[in-house]
Amino acid sequence: MAVYLVNDKVFEANFNAITTTKSVSIVDFDVNLAPAAAKCEESEKFYSDLKSFIDLNGLSSSGNQISVTFMVSRCSDGDDTLIIHDDSRTKNISFAVKAHEKPLAMKVKVGGPFFDKVLKGFREKTKIKLDFEKSGEKFKVVSKELDIPFDNPTEGDYSYTFEDDLGIFSWPHFYLLTAYSSGTMTIKLLKCNTPTFRDATAITEKILHDRIHCDFVLQAKNGASVPCHMSFLACHSQVFERMFQTDCKEVQEKSCPTSLSEAGVNALLKFLYYSDLDDATKSSSISLELLKTAHEYDMALLEIAMKRMLLGKSNDWFDWDVVLLLFQFALKVEDYQDLKGKAVEVIKSKPGPLRTSVAFKQFFKSDLETAMELFLLVLNK
Repeated sequence: MAVYLVNDKVFEANFNAITTTKSVSIVDFDVNLAPAAAKCEESEKFYSDLKSFIDLNGLSSSGNQISVTFMVSRCSDGDDTLIIHDDSRTKNISFAVKAHEKPLAMKVKVGGPFFDKVLKGFREKTKIKLDFEKSGEKFKVVSKELDIPFDNPTEGDYSYTFEDDLGIFSWPHFYLLTAYSSGTMTIKLLKCNTPTFRDATAITEKILHDRIHCDFVLQAKNGASVPCHMSFLACHSQVFERMFQTDCKEVQEKSCPTSLSEAGVNALLKFLYYSDLDDATKSSSISLELLKTAHEYDMALLEIAMKRMLLGKSNDWFDWDVVLLLFQFALKVEDYQDLKGKAVEVIKSKPGPLRTSVAFKQFFKSDLETAMELFLLVLNK
């Protein structure tokens, strides 16, 4: 059952790209409540419950807005070609991408007064569903189940960020400065406690946790073996896809050793199977493990997700030794300047543990060049 919040509304948006600076496009819609299915008793009842809550609490769906934010990025900076178009009026930057190999990724955020004023107190478990079409390409995004009250992050913009990045396969070129382009948007609120269909993520979650017909094993560095499926690994990683096309030792033994902790292996599989990053959001150590693994095994969407997570976390969230290891890793990876800067920012904000840090002392013993660069950057206040 569902309620329309926005139904087939035309919008215009400048789908800006994220390069060295963040660039976003925001579209606002007025809320217009309506049952999502004609003559559907369940949708009618859900609409009635939501409307009654609004009226009872002196709220109003009229005049409230939903904000939808679009952010487009490249899955891999290194493989794309930057092209500068310069004329008398403006300078445009575009980049060519191999859409069939590494598509552009689009991240979607929704928020606004309606979600803040109304859904924060609504006592039903819900999801948000977006259906939109742009340049002939259709996109569908469904949020995770929202907690009660409405799971509102403290970002100041009352927005809920969809964790899944959408692959854009039909845009072989993308311009940083584009003209406004049209599209149509539908936003629904879905009631979760009596679902009429089984969510695909629930199925893939069951496949992982019930170990249904597993055909491969990832080994943690402590020797623990975690069953999984070759198909899920290959879908997310070009390294695994190429590996499984050979007769290498890993394929013969149906097992691959990793440098991940056991918790890191489980966190990795949760993302690959059903886009879950809960373990990473609670641990800077696991987040760094996933970042390194994503880079090593060419898991583009996971790498994007981990970079954004680490860049968005507060300085206090990072464990001290983890941020030193993040700096060491970011220093040696091309196009990780933003993460290197984040690590230096965290270290500058709380330099006290530097003297007693085991990781920092190890830098001077095994990686003097990294330790010296960090020392100079921290001094450069």
